[in-house]
Amino acid sequence: MANDQIYNYIADYIDGVITRDQFWSLAKFKYPTHQINFCSIEALMCLEVVSAEEGS
Repeated sequence: MANDQIYNYIADYIDGVITRDQFWSLAKFKYPTHQINFCSIEALMCLEVVSAEEGS
């Protein structure tokens, strides 16, 4: 999971808000994320920015 949710689960576990079993239940892979890793400058050069938004 490449988002802030896993951080929240870890924080809740460390703070004692959830148990170890609850943590693993929440952290379990739930859906495909289709993430792609570009490992070289050459791979990044193949990308074209179509649009962009600034996050909050």
